[in-house]
Amino acid sequence: MAAPGNLASPGMRIVGGLIDVVILVVIYGIIALIFISAGDAGGLLPGFFQHRLLPLAGVLSVVIDVGYFTYFWSSRGASVGMMPFGFKVRDMTTGQYPTMGKAALRGFIWTLEYALTFCLVGALGWLWMLWDPQKQAIHDKMAGTIVTTT
Repeated sequence: MAAPGNLASPGMRIVGGLIDVVILVVIYGIIALIFISAGDAGGLLPGFFQHRLLPLAGVLSVVIDVGYFTYFWSSRGASVGMMPFGFKVRDMTTGQYPTMGKAALRGFIWTLEYALTFCLVGALGWLWMLWDPQKQAIHDKMAGTIVTTT
């Protein structure tokens, strides 16, 4: 376990998370433009098929989120939003960067918290780190990780 002085500030973690959200929204926008232009290309996708793509877009966004976080957390210990603050995601038992499996689990729970933020359940998952002694959000607890400043 990390010493309390080495744990990342919850407020700055939220700012880093918002940076990641902006990056992911830009990626979704680019993908949406691709889907829209494919649908407008000479009637390539009739209305029936365009409506069928809506659930695919939701699944695709979860896959993109989990892939983004899995790559960055398992290989670099930090997502792009965490990098300016020098934060590192670490496995609580080993102190190393999380495995791809732990990073994927953490990313999936992070995505669920983000998606449910406006119905209090997700916000509670994020805000949990404000009163937790190890400053862990729910996604940290479920994946067995902490976020440090070193």
